[in-house]
Amino acid sequence: MKYAVKPSVFAKADRKNIIRYLEQYSAAAPVKFKQALKKYIEIISDTPNMFSKYSNDLTYRHVVVFGSYVMFYAVNESEKTIYIYRILHGAQDIDNIL
Repeated sequence: MKYAVKPSVFAKADRKNIIRYLEQYSAAAPVKFKQALKKYIEIISDTPNMFSKYSNDLTYRHVVVFGSYVMFYAVNESEKTIYIYRILHGAQDIDNIL
């Protein structure tokens, strides 16, 4: 059974900002980022507990989706829903942002 996937307002803004940033440097990079993100969303909708819990905050699971960009999400088993919270670059202060 596939889980529903619901991105937060923050995750939607992160996606938009990442694409804008990547567009400055390459025409191909934003396309590859979107494809990779879509692929990982498909994977977690099928197997939501596949990726590790984030050691600094066990509320979240995380997966590197493209380059150094990490998607943080939580699984709600009772609702069969995945909540994508943030998509952040590994160089950012992740603990303070989450």
